[in-house]
Amino acid sequence: SPLENSTTSSTSTSTSTVKPTSTSSTSTTTTTTTEPPKTTTTPAPVPSTTHAPQPYPSPSVGTWNASCILLRMAAQLNFTYETKDGNLTHGLYNIPSNASIGDNVCESKTVQAIQLTWGPNSSKQSFLMFFDNKNESIVLSSIQIHLTVLTEDFPDAKENQTIQLIHRGTEEFKAPEKMSYHCTRVQMLNLTETVDSKPLIGWISVSQVQVEAFRTTNATGFSAVHDCDSSETSDVVPIAVGIALAALILVVLISYLCARRRSTSHGYMSF
Repeated sequence: SPLENSTTSSTSTSTSTVKPTSTSSTSTTTTTTTEPPKTTTTPAPVPSTTHAPQPYPSPSVGTWNASCILLRMAAQLNFTYETKDGNLTHGLYNIPSNASIGDNVCESKTVQAIQLTWGPNSSKQSFLMFFDNKNESIVLSSIQIHLTVLTEDFPDAKENQTIQLIHRGTEEFKAPEKMSYHCTRVQMLNLTETVDSKPLIGWISVSQVQVEAFRTTNATGFSAVHDCDSSETSDVVPIAVGIALAALILVVLISYLCARRRSTSHGYMSF
């Protein structure tokens, strides 16, 4: 039958269920690191050491024999000189102990001199001492110094500067004839530019002095010593002793006269 022969077509719809796609969400985490503040270390200041200026060296003792004058001493100059900027300042200078003996005056019987020289030929320095023989005593009459202020010794000095220093003696270094003057302590002698000028421009310090002028030709060394300290007290001590003795004699004499007067008055009263 057509009904039986008819084929019933059934359409079957197959539904595929698609599983949902899972989407992986990748989250990126950004970590911000904050660095701690840097600590700046300031080094402790290094203390600056200021070295004290070194003292000027003491002069060395030298010995010089000029036949008629035998001299041993240490000497230092303190003088005024001009700087490059026109100011005046003080400088120290030691007389070299190895200075040479220059021209001397030995023929005279009343005045003798010894000269010391040193330095290059282009700028010779000199130190001259004069001695007088008067009243049987030898005394220092004057000192004359010719000094070129060299820039190697005084860097701040004005160039081509030469100074003259003079000491007018007041009977220093006094000693009897045929004796040597001796003094170990420091003695300071004033210096001026000329013999008669009054403004002082410095001084010379001398120590360990022993000097003898008007020596005999065959003398080999210093004669008997006349010390500076003993010469300064030699007159004071005898005068003091003499005054004390005179006072003692006077007291004894007054006591004797008083006692005799009393005894004489008692004798009259007995009669």
